[in-house]
Amino acid sequence: MVKELAERLGKVESIVVESKQVESTPNMERCVQSSASVIEPKGKESLMLGKKVKSCDMEGHPVANAIIMSLDKSKMVMGKSLGEEYYEVAILFACKPNAPLFVKDNERKTIQDAVGSHIVWFRDFVELDDT
Repeated sequence: MVKELAERLGKVESIVVESKQVESTPNMERCVQSSASVIEPKGKESLMLGKKVKSCDMEGHPVANAIIMSLDKSKMVMGKSLGEEYYEVAILFACKPNAPLFVKDNERKTIQDAVGSHIVWFRDFVELDDT
């Protein structure tokens, strides 16, 4: 299981690196929308991009380890605009696999269903992972 988690973490970290490379490649047409925000938000929030975080439930208990993939308020994820309410996160590990998602779709209803994918998570329930 540890090996599987390490592989997943490696994949997500490579996605973060690739998304930053797409943004910084000059004179190339963009074929894929980068996960990084095109207009970098100002202040401490911009420091969260690419950081490991804990996605928490309504009571503030961690339900998953994740990485912030986008802060772009105009980006659409899971049919929702991130706006002022959500972050786009990549779920790495489910601490509480049966915890429900705040926003569900046909394939993803619980945290376990979302492991390895990008979902929206309420900004108020995301905290930096100090470990």
